Amino acid sequence: MDCFFSPERDTLGCTPSPEDVMYILESAAECATKDQAECGWSSDVHHEVLVLALRRRQPGRTYKQLVKFMACSTAQLIKEYKLPSAPDKKIDYCIYIDPQHDAANPDMVDHIDNLRCQLPLYSINVTSEISLLKNPLAIPIETKRSGEGGDDAALQVTTWLEAQLEFLHRLIRRCLPRDGDTPTLNDIGFLPGLIIQGHTWNFVAATRQGYETVIWSKMIIGATSDIVGIYQIVTFLQILRDWVVKTYWPWLSELIQRATYNPASSDAT
Repeated sequence: MDCFFSPERDTLGCTPSPEDVMYILESAAECATKDQAECGWSSDVHHEVLVLALRRRQPGRTYKQLVKFMACSTAQLIKEYKLPSAPDKKIDYCIYIDPQHDAANPDMVDHIDNLRCQLPLYSINVTSEISLLKNPLAIPIETKRSGEGGDDAALQVTTWLEAQLEFLHRLIRRCLPRDGDTPTLNDIGFLPGLIIQGHTWNFVAATRQGYETVIWSKMIIGATSDIVGIYQIVTFLQILRDWVVKTYWPWLSELIQRATYNPASSDAT
């Protein structure tokens, strides 16, 4: 609770107004009362929470952000990154990076375009989804209606996290050592994912040990069934965005630059 009143709270992003939080609370209650299907929860509640946390409405600047989210329920994994035994699974949303809005690295768009020419399906991602070909994926999100499909949701997010770890591992193998230093997945610690079931939002983390992916037990970060829970979810989403901006993207952007100019291999198909 203390983090809600910390003077550093606003550095993470805007704190939602009571009116916005009440709208989420009422929408979630309506979905629960009507026993809404997954699409109802997704459009009326889950999407609105993501907007509150990650998309500040500013005329002319709403989408001019480094870290964004989008619905991606039609996105498919590229086979080169998917385990042969893994099922074909999709996710509902993703948080991703838009490098054209990285003022500190104006050349990253060019670096990504150069690297894409050497990667499967010309994607800087684990997916062939056209709208994401140039935008690195950060966090997969799967949604379900309340009390339904928890195991399936976990499998969906796990499959995407495994593919993302394989993608990053391949980029690392392309990198030539610089001053004796080679990037590793340990530099970022973990990859995050989100699983949403009706009211409840869960955080999962994936790490890699050798060639094995380890999925750590999911942790509840909040629920839309009460006001405090909504503020907890929004704050946690903004903490994740802060991690993307300060940890994941600096590491990945350097990795992309080093992998781009190593002529030793090409994965393009």
